[in-house]
Order: sequence, then structure tokens, then C-alpha cells
Amino acid sequence: MLTVGLSVLLFFILKPFLGVIFIAGVLAVVFYPLYQKLVDRFNCPKGLASLATTFLILVFIIMPLAVVSALLLKEAVDLYNSIAFGGGSQGFISQADVLINKASSSFLPGAVDSQINFELYARNMLNWVIGHFDSIFSVVFGGILNFILMLISLFYLFIFGDKIKKGLMTWSPLPDKHDEEFIQTLKSSIDAVLRGRILVSVIQGVLVGIGFVIFGVGSPVLWGFVGGVASLIPILGTSVVIAPAVIYLFLSHSVGAGLGLLIWGAVVVGLVDNIIPIIFMKDKMGVHPMIVLFSMLGGVEIFGAIGFLVGPVVVSAFVALMKIYPFIMSYKKQEV
Repeated sequence: MLTVGLSVLLFFILKPFLGVIFIAGVLAVVFYPLYQKLVDRFNCPKGLASLATTFLILVFIIMPLAVVSALLLKEAVDLYNSIAFGGGSQGFISQADVLINKASSSFLPGAVDSQINFELYARNMLNWVIGHFDSIFSVVFGGILNFILMLISLFYLFIFGDKIKKGLMTWSPLPDKHDEEFIQTLKSSIDAVLRGRILVSVIQGVLVGIGFVIFGVGSPVLWGFVGGVASLIPILGTSVVIAPAVIYLFLSHSVGAGLGLLIWGAVVVGLVDNIIPIIFMKDKMGVHPMIVLFSMLGGVEIFGAIGFLVGPVVVSAFVALMKIYPFIMSYKKQEV
């Protein structure tokens, strides 16, 4: 009873910082191989290797994400205001209603719903982006204190990762062999989800945004973000964003730009979906991208900010548990 009571009390004491600790833990798992290489190959002291790895994460992951997040929110708000106040009559979204009316005249009556209000749909989508923006990014970037605590936690997790792992294995009722297999399976599934699926969606989103900049389609950061999320949708992928933009360019008499964006989407953006998984998901456990998409969106809805990572990690843990479960049951039968 004393142990349970102290555990509950400890949970409530740490509750305000669980999100920070969780994000630091996920980053530590993903980038631990880099830390280990610095220690083994370059004979770096653990403290120096941890500091270097944390600094690299700060410079190449967190800071670019903060800048892109600010640009994303700005473009979402600007586009929303443009639609709401009618100032974006020349924009991609604001011309969608005109384009669908043109298209409907080319079909039989009733074949295309000419009453579709794309501006309304866009406004609803932007409402979701703006409304959930804080819940996605505020824990990481919302407070200076939490940000500093995350970096400090990450620094010490690299150094004491092995000790934490051994402590968890000591507390586990299973033999160390099964504990080790579960941990390795969990690492592989997290790598497959975060460095495989999500990395592919991030790169494809960046390439969609670059294509929109090159070929003159507005709000590249916003549509790059939408394209990155859409890339998790099987079959459709980034075509959900690229195809309407290509049609818009064609109907706007920008045929060259439309062809260029079409080739860019088919060749450059499309190849990423085939190359990156081969590099990062070799010999790792694959998780269907639709499951990743649902886990991300559902995680945000249930857990708020931290759900953006909690969802995929929970999926990874579930997949790892399902793989190790038959071995656990066989061990239980041997005991009996």
C-alpha cells in the first residue's frame, strides 16, 4: 500500500512534466544510435557525446520545426482571413468554386455538383489547423521552461539510457531474454513509424511546398503541411494536394507551370515514397501508413499536444507486444 501510495503521489508530482519527459524519451530512442556512434567510434566521453547529440537535434530538428510552425500558422491565418473577407479572389482556394462551375458545364447535368462550396470546405479545414495548432506544437515550443527541461532531460537520457533499460528489465516479471526482445522490437517499430512513415511524410510535404514555390502556387508552407499529412493516405497520397493545384494552373492558362508541377509531383515527390522507406525501414517492422495517420490524429484529439507522438508510439508498442506475446504465453505454459 505504501508503494502504491507513493507511486500515485509521484505521478501527480511529475504530471505537469510528463509531456516534456515523453518527447525527450522519444527523441532519445530515435537518436540513440547517433549518440552511441559518437561514444564508440570517436571515443567521446558520454557527457560530451550527449551534449553534441542534443545540440544537433536542437539545430537540425527543433529550430527548423519552430520556424516552419510559425510560418504555417501565419499562412493558415492569412488564407483564412483571405477567404473570410473575400481578399483572395486570385488565390488557389478562392478560385476553386469558379473552376468547379467551369468543370460542371463540361459534364451532363447532375454529373458534377456545381453547388460544392470549396471555400467553405477550405475554411473548415483551416479552422481545424488553427484550432489544433496550439495542441500540436505548444508543449514543445509554448514555454521556455518546458523547452529547457526537455533539452536537459534529453541530455541525461542519453547518458543514463542503459541504466534505465536495466532497471526496467529488473522490475519486469519476464526473463531478461524476453525483455530484451520486446525492447528491441519496440525500438524497431518506433524507428519504422517515426523514421520511416513520418519522415517520408515530412520530406514529401517539404517537396510539395518547394514545388508550389517554384511553380507559383500560393501558401507553400500550408499546402506542404497538408501534403505531408495527405501522404499518409494510401493510394491518394500527395495527389490530394498536387492534382487540384495542377488543374488550377491549367485552367489559369499557366500550362507550362502546370506541366512542371505535374512532373515534379510524379517524379520528385513520388520517388521519395519508394526510396526513403528502403533506407530507413530495412529489416524493420512495417506499420501501415493509414494506421499511422489515424494514430496521429486520434492522439492529438485525445491527448492534445503530446498525442502527436503518443499515438504513433502507442501503435509501435502494440505492434511490438503482439509480436512478443506468443513467446510470453509459451513461457507461461512452461512455468505451469
